[in-house]
Amino acid sequence: MDNLNRNNSDSTAPVTAPPSSNYYGSLQTYTAGEDSSRLATLAKEFGLSRQRLPRPQIRLRVPEYALDRLNMSSLKNIYGRMKSFDNEFEEMRLSASLGTPRENDNDADDDEKRLLLREDSSMVGLLLTRLPSLDEFEDDEPPATATKKSSAQSPPVNEDPHAAGLGGTLSSATLGIIKGMVGPAILYLPHGFAGAGYLVAIPMLLLSTSLFLWSSGCLLECWKMEMMSRQQQQQHQRQIALSYPELAYRAWGIKGQRLVQVGITLMQSGVCLTYLIFVPQNLRTSALLLLNVDISTTVWLLLMVIVQIPLSWIRDIRRLTVTNLLANVLILFGLLSCLGLAMRQMGESGSVGDESTSFLQEMMYRAKSLPAFNPDGWFLFLGTSVLLFEGSITLLVPLIEAVNTPEDKQKFPSMYRTVIIGIVSFYAFFGTVCWMAIGDSVRTVMTTSLPQGMLATMIQLAYSLAVIFTFPLQNFPSLEIVCASVEKILPKRGVGGKISSSKMLKGSYSEISNGQRNIISSMVVVSLSIVAVLAMDDLDKVVSIMGGLFGCPLAFVFPPLIENELGKGKIGSQKWIVNLAVATLGVGAMFVSTLTTLINWN
Repeated sequence: MDNLNRNNSDSTAPVTAPPSSNYYGSLQTYTAGEDSSRLATLAKEFGLSRQRLPRPQIRLRVPEYALDRLNMSSLKNIYGRMKSFDNEFEEMRLSASLGTPRENDNDADDDEKRLLLREDSSMVGLLLTRLPSLDEFEDDEPPATATKKSSAQSPPVNEDPHAAGLGGTLSSATLGIIKGMVGPAILYLPHGFAGAGYLVAIPMLLLSTSLFLWSSGCLLECWKMEMMSRQQQQQHQRQIALSYPELAYRAWGIKGQRLVQVGITLMQSGVCLTYLIFVPQNLRTSALLLLNVDISTTVWLLLMVIVQIPLSWIRDIRRLTVTNLLANVLILFGLLSCLGLAMRQMGESGSVGDESTSFLQEMMYRAKSLPAFNPDGWFLFLGTSVLLFEGSITLLVPLIEAVNTPEDKQKFPSMYRTVIIGIVSFYAFFGTVCWMAIGDSVRTVMTTSLPQGMLATMIQLAYSLAVIFTFPLQNFPSLEIVCASVEKILPKRGVGGKISSSKMLKGSYSEISNGQRNIISSMVVVSLSIVAVLAMDDLDKVVSIMGGLFGCPLAFVFPPLIENELGKGKIGSQKWIVNLAVATLGVGAMFVSTLTTLINWN
């Protein structure tokens, strides 16, 4: 009322008696945007000479079709972002493995067959989609119209992609590195440490990491050189998306590309082979603890094959996004639970003989009692240490391609090294702690050596489900390469056998019919299962063979040699010699690991 009196004192209108108190009780609260006539009537009754204008709305208008995307709970929002990331990541993994499809050297000159468009293909585009900002919804137009409008007004290739609200960031690239590297292979480390001894395992892991970082630096240098040549091309020319096989093609031609693709195919198939051994052993142990029934690993393998054959028929990898996301959650749960169980077991065992012994004292006592060298199985750790990097080297170039801003691209190499060193440090810590907790009796599949209990059984089941869900995605790149090879024997389909961009967006690399592809995929899964039956009790040797025979060339040999070929006249003689030395070490590690494993295979 004081404010009203002050306003009335400045008013020239006569002051009228205020209405009764009952009238005030009947008044409704004023809201912005209401009927102006009622406001004018109230102002006249209070004797106001100047009517205050309604406060304008300050919030931007959001169309109805965008409200469903914006009004989400935080948990649903996080799930949507993670699902989108998984979708883009797996398409990127496929593109990194396949490269640009070519049939012969003459096809390399046909631009329409060679090109994977950055603006049309999501495989090397965005890593992490985002919700639209409010500024993008100033008009109430449907999503399809908005898409056409944004595409029509999209900036040129040379402009910053973030101007249109698109692009991958360093944080999303970091998540891609972790996702591509961390998997079930970490569970093989405790047995590898016990079989080699810490005087061999720790230095060998450091050496493998150093060689891998050097090789990854070589691939990044090759990418920089090709990017400089790309910028010198005419702007109207459409650019080829770079990848590991594409760099091999530019260095050695079509034979180099096929060599890298064959290596990736064998490596991915080897990883799938380890999965077919890993899951039956886990499920056998779980069934024995839960049901007190010993079901043979062959039976569990047969059940897994029955599940995996239909899953391998899926041609659109986006349908596997939800299961892959669930697999990531289960792997994270399994890793943290395994580490927690191992640390709890060390704290409760009391090996020193004193119940008041602290956890640190118990840990130091166990560390001193670990064997330094094991002459019977040290050679197996050569391939095991290399298999840890199986998912990183092929994703390196597509990851830096997906980072859009020049500043982030410059920071990517140092960020990549930091993330890899951090992951390897966690590997070493995980392997050592689990080895100290379980002892030299730790099995190749570490989850089968956990202390009996409900949590251990949950970990075994969680990892089994995670591997079952991951298997189709791991097998997809090698399966597509096999289908593309078979396609060359079959009659061409479509115009000139050309692979459309819509096919690439869906993840399909070949043009063979669904029936033909289903037969091929079923034969691949059955063939891997037959090998798994024969090697069911020798998983450690299978891991060593996969890492030594297939991992060493991809991770240590090819990248330095590709840089020497592409960098002729651009790199110094010292760098050329170091690259040759790294490749030579990789070849030596491949032969030593493979031959010693085969010779000692009982």
